[in-house]
Amino acid sequence: MRKRPTVPIVALALLAVICPSGGAFAQDQPPATAQAEGPPATSEAPVPELEEGFFRQFFDEEDGKLDFSKFLAKGGFIPIPIIISEPAVDGGFGVAAAFLSADPDDPRNVTRRVAAAFKTGNGSHGYGYFQSGQAFDRRVIYRGGIGRGKINLTAYPRFAPDGIEYTNTYKYGVIGTARWRFGEHFSAGPLIDFRKFDSRLDIAGLPPEYADDFGRTLKTGAVGLGLHYDSRDNTQTPTSGVNAFLDSKFDLDELGSDRNFEIYDADLYVFHRLSPAWRLAAKAEVDAARGNYPSVFAPYVDQRGVDAVRYQGETVLSSEVEATWRVSPRWSLLAFAGYGTTDSGDSRVFDDSGAVLSGGAGFRYRIARKLGLDAGLDLAVGPDGTTFYIQFGHAWALGMD
Repeated sequence: MRKRPTVPIVALALLAVICPSGGAFAQDQPPATAQAEGPPATSEAPVPELEEGFFRQFFDEEDGKLDFSKFLAKGGFIPIPIIISEPAVDGGFGVAAAFLSADPDDPRNVTRRVAAAFKTGNGSHGYGYFQSGQAFDRRVIYRGGIGRGKINLTAYPRFAPDGIEYTNTYKYGVIGTARWRFGEHFSAGPLIDFRKFDSRLDIAGLPPEYADDFGRTLKTGAVGLGLHYDSRDNTQTPTSGVNAFLDSKFDLDELGSDRNFEIYDADLYVFHRLSPAWRLAAKAEVDAARGNYPSVFAPYVDQRGVDAVRYQGETVLSSEVEATWRVSPRWSLLAFAGYGTTDSGDSRVFDDSGAVLSGGAGFRYRIARKLGLDAGLDLAVGPDGTTFYIQFGHAWALGMD
């Protein structure tokens, strides 16, 4: 369920961020946690009286500020725009129709059913359905999605350092996981990943080890296992806690896969509140592909300021540190820096990247106080220039559990 260039449609990954699961819907966090953050106000302006009507649900009854807590927490049908700012696909736009339902006896137990479609500036497009929730008295956490679409990306193998464009057209992609809880924070369980896609690269004279991945239909079928630990206070904009997991997937011909290969992910995300106004966060992601994997499945450096699939290899490290200063109960400023690297291993397609450095700054607005959910913008600088990102929840939410 991680963000990868081969995910059947980008929207399936985005849905986990766009649909709220933080605050009162997250883990074991009481709603008061989100409200307690931030420096105390020295003087409070009187809260304006809000007239009854449709627009009142978009303003907070406590401070009168723009706030989507009521709108997001009420459940039912919610139309949500998807704004894609990833430079690798030239940005884009989509729309999601979310159907949320909460257990009246346990508001943290929320089932999300989401249908979505998107289109990007470089001609990529897709649509799909995503569902997540909990079952068996919250003992099982499940997620699943199915989608179709076309993804246009640029790869940078060693024989084409300036990049070559390729297209993956997905007939289908099916992903899913079910994890059983062990204690308060641990969970483990199986995962599946089945795809059928056509890859096209209209360039003559490709090396045989690269050309074999294109101009044909490939099927992959994988089962795997995930071991997860999660003590975050909020799944969307965490301020404290740890999210760590080990995921492994095995594509086998017995499952209908045209190639035998493995994908491994070992990720760690740490959040620490230094004071009511300051907090630190750090992430380290180690992703690897082994065996006869299609080159488009190779992991890549995943950092703000670095284009998706720009730096690929058999083993990849992506890391960032982030410092956030909460200027007021609603507004925050942050700065971040990243270090990544790739190891080509036995690959005859990719080169070692060396150090991939990135960094930048941004701001956040607490768009849903009761859910502890922030939104904002980041401006990041990397090896290939400057770009900006629209953030809904934490910037790492796509990679986290």
